[in-house]
Amino acid sequence: MKYLTSYFALFALLGISAGCSTFSQRNPVPVEQLYRAQVLSGVPAVRAWAGTSSEQFMADLTESVRQEMITSTKNGKAILPTINVLTLSGGADHGAFGAGFMNGWTASGTRPEFKFVTGVSTGAIIAPFAFLGPEYDGVLKEGFTTIGAEDIYQKRGISALWRDSLVDSTPLERLINKYVTQDVFQAVARAHQQGRRLYIGTTHMDADRLVVWNMGVIANSGYSEALALFRKVILASSSIPLVFSPVCIKVNVDGVPYDEMHVDGGVKTQLFLTAATINLTNIRKQLGLPKTPEETTRLFIIRNAQTGPQPKSVSRKLNDIMERSISLFVKSQARSDLIRIYNFAQDEGFGFNWIAMPKEYKPPPQTEAYDTAEMNKLYNIGYEMGIKRDIWRKLPPGMGQH
Repeated sequence: MKYLTSYFALFALLGISAGCSTFSQRNPVPVEQLYRAQVLSGVPAVRAWAGTSSEQFMADLTESVRQEMITSTKNGKAILPTINVLTLSGGADHGAFGAGFMNGWTASGTRPEFKFVTGVSTGAIIAPFAFLGPEYDGVLKEGFTTIGAEDIYQKRGISALWRDSLVDSTPLERLINKYVTQDVFQAVARAHQQGRRLYIGTTHMDADRLVVWNMGVIANSGYSEALALFRKVILASSSIPLVFSPVCIKVNVDGVPYDEMHVDGGVKTQLFLTAATINLTNIRKQLGLPKTPEETTRLFIIRNAQTGPQPKSVSRKLNDIMERSISLFVKSQARSDLIRIYNFAQDEGFGFNWIAMPKEYKPPPQTEAYDTAEMNKLYNIGYEMGIKRDIWRKLPPGMGQH
């Protein structure tokens, strides 16, 4: 990301904030009304604030479990089939690793169907296709091995100083629109009707919160611009703030129109499981399900980056120091997320499985972001890992090999 971080240095030197220009006027929700804003009026469980209890999401999650629940005579109790959850992290062009891994996992013959899929940033781009299953593996391969930087952004040059982002991300928007078709949209709607759930996380800039979107609810809303909203959420989740333009989403409060500014979900978290604080005890009680030590729920986490230390000499230059600092921060965030999810899995008796890009991978020092050859290399690394049956790690970083 040499080209992008050089812009960070430029802005730091000049002390200029691109967001203060008159280029992009907006109508933000008054701060005291932030939590009352509605995207699709009258449609419940469209989204939730991470870390806050949501009755609507609780009801939707309960219903999704009920839809997949089967009845057996085991102890006279209703039981669930094994539930598989896939969580996809950020990683920008390193998403090629995750795309390759999904294809390799299919080839191994061990890839399950996922009841829940969550994603942020590049993981948000992978998520719909991973959610829909192996028939979309070709889309993932094409989308991460045939593109280059010109398909993601256009350089602005000095004009970035009076715009709302360093580069023009219109190419990324076009790419998302190309692959997230009406057929994909309708397939997500059908999967939701069958009890499966797709969640995408964005960062709400005004609220300073992670917002998690229930994409199947959007797909089933009947809203005339639902497909456009679906695509916007994915674009927002993958829009690195300052580098790419924020995405404004139309909302209303008591019928008064406003807009919300959303950016990369990776600003708040690299990995997440649930949209809000979910009380699984209450859900089990409503469904008559006992808590058992059996592994009836399996978590699979794909980290589209490395997690362990990667020592290297850093020059005493602003660009290099800034690039290294951002990289270390994001890596630390991802490690904390893995530990948090592991602790949750331990408390609930869930199976915990994760993988990350191998520590042996060394990116070429002068490669710019979204280099086609390097993305193909990462895709192949992911594919080779995916076809292995014993690749999953069971302990988070710091508690086992990393």
